[in-house]
Amino acid sequence: MNASFAVPDGVYLLSHSVGCLPRDAEAVLAKRYFRPWREQGGNAWPGWLGEIERFRGALARLVGGTAAGVCPTANVAGAVARILDALPQRAGRTTLLLCEEDFPSPAYAVQRAGQLGHDVRFLPRGPAAEDIASWDAALDGSVQAALVTHAFSNRSARLPVADITRLARSRGIYTIVDAVQSAGVVPIDVGDWSADFVVGTCVKFLCGGPGAGWLWAAPEALAVSQPRDVGWFSHADPFAMDIRDFRYAPDALRFWGGTPSVAPFILAAHALEMLLAIGVPAIQAHNQDLIDRLHAGVPAGAIASARDRDTRGNCVLVRVPDTAAAMQRLAAANVLADARDGCIRVSPHLYSSAADIDRLVAALAL
Repeated sequence: MNASFAVPDGVYLLSHSVGCLPRDAEAVLAKRYFRPWREQGGNAWPGWLGEIERFRGALARLVGGTAAGVCPTANVAGAVARILDALPQRAGRTTLLLCEEDFPSPAYAVQRAGQLGHDVRFLPRGPAAEDIASWDAALDGSVQAALVTHAFSNRSARLPVADITRLARSRGIYTIVDAVQSAGVVPIDVGDWSADFVVGTCVKFLCGGPGAGWLWAAPEALAVSQPRDVGWFSHADPFAMDIRDFRYAPDALRFWGGTPSVAPFILAAHALEMLLAIGVPAIQAHNQDLIDRLHAGVPAGAIASARDRDTRGNCVLVRVPDTAAAMQRLAAANVLADARDGCIRVSPHLYSSAADIDRLVAALAL
């Protein structure tokens, strides 16, 4: 599997930050983006839009939905902001719910929405967020929408998304699931969830690079969503060119906006197709075996992230006495990782090996 990706020298365990580049990505971009631009100029657009449809189709296969439910976005925070702005305002629904352990970027978007007329309520960080009883108590009649993280970026615990979204839907509460740290390494099937929206990015485990974010929307959610941040590609007929006649696209592209970026989605579609050919269940099994090996290689008390293979994500936090000293040892051993909350944070991927984990364990010297 490693041969298909350009892995930096040493042991690369930073895919939770940036996934590795497919080796042929530059050739793919030259063929699908630069060559049409060079040879066709403005006539390259039909082909470029076809490439974005290719991305939508690949992403739909990844999450178990349809391409009509997928909209490309620049990033996750922007997707969350557009979703919250598009939802119908409802009397008494004044609360936006999220967790203290959510990644700050989409959480900032939620809090900004709070400044525009909603109260923002936080579930506390810690294991309580994994308990459906906590959500049962918090998802009351005042909640307009809830942000639900599938796998926390640090502690790597996975939330019971299906149970949370099912409960929220039964109470008329919209849900936005953040799948940034699970897409590509944990199987996702939106058909098993009752989520209204799922958001993510291809920069991490999907190995597609920055700039290729996405949102998926359920048909019921699309039917009531009226984004205000629109452009000609949000239109039902982008080339109608009637300045007095705006009509929303019937599918998720109503969230798209103005003239789209192309290159990020060509790269991301190619990476997605590579991962889909391998299969997310196979990738998950490979990665989780390596995480088990890491758990076995350090003292049990050193693991600060989720331990249960069935309910953890793809990152591991290892407690160390001195993070600066540990990072120096890792650098000396050419192991690429980062530090969070007094821990070393690592994540294996399909291009990682048992030897990589053993080198990490030796460098940690716990």
